Amino acid sequence: MLMISDNVWNEIKNVIPEKKSKNGRPQSDPKVVLSGIFYIMVTGAQWGKLPSYYGPASTVHGRFMIWARLGIFEQIMKCSIESAIEHLGYPESFFSDTSSAKAPFAKFGGKNPTDRAKNGVKKSIVIDWNRVIFSVLIDAANVHDSKLLIPHVKNIKKFVDRPKVMSTDSAWDVTHLRNKLAKENLALYAATNVRRNKLRPKLRPGGRWKVEQVFGIQQWNRGIKFCWTKTKESFLALCQLASAVHNFKLAGVFG
Repeated sequence: MLMISDNVWNEIKNVIPEKKSKNGRPQSDPKVVLSGIFYIMVTGAQWGKLPSYYGPASTVHGRFMIWARLGIFEQIMKCSIESAIEHLGYPESFFSDTSSAKAPFAKFGGKNPTDRAKNGVKKSIVIDWNRVIFSVLIDAANVHDSKLLIPHVKNIKKFVDRPKVMSTDSAWDVTHLRNKLAKENLALYAATNVRRNKLRPKLRPGGRWKVEQVFGIQQWNRGIKFCWTKTKESFLALCQLASAVHNFKLAGVFG
């Protein structure tokens, strides 16, 4: 039985909304409900296959959608970042990359040009040297990586207390993007895009393998390895929960 540990629950319970009205049926235990969502994320099972000890599948799914719309999973991820920073220290630099996933039912998906034009989505993360995930974004597979730049910068802005380096792939090797990051106290260190200028020296930022490693770890969660959801908010919520679990593990409070 997959359950959220007491250590993690104590870190996040204050952001989980409680039912204030005494009308209607008593609310299901939010820790058990969150554990049911955790089960779906890890196994990739259909909601209808949720084991009964988590409660009715319709109830758990309903709470999941409400929490997703309220931004609760974003708050859980923020709690995990704070916990990781307390354990590992403040970020000294950042690394970003993207990963594509098949999404046969996603209404927000797009044709993936590298997978025979099948419907897919794109996951993008920003991590630090310690592999703590500070930002996670999703979009259609045919959206260019550079379009996710500004949203990422907004998510990590509070952690840029002084000039820091952002290492990325060649998709961000553009002058106007360097200028935008410079205004936010970030020095863009992108791999050289030789298609734009074959005479430029080739740059290959070190440490970006850490991003690939984090993506590999997250692939263990079958619920986000492939996108089975129809809505963007629900898939993002699962990705945020997976990122929070990853961060809590780094902080040594997940078990």
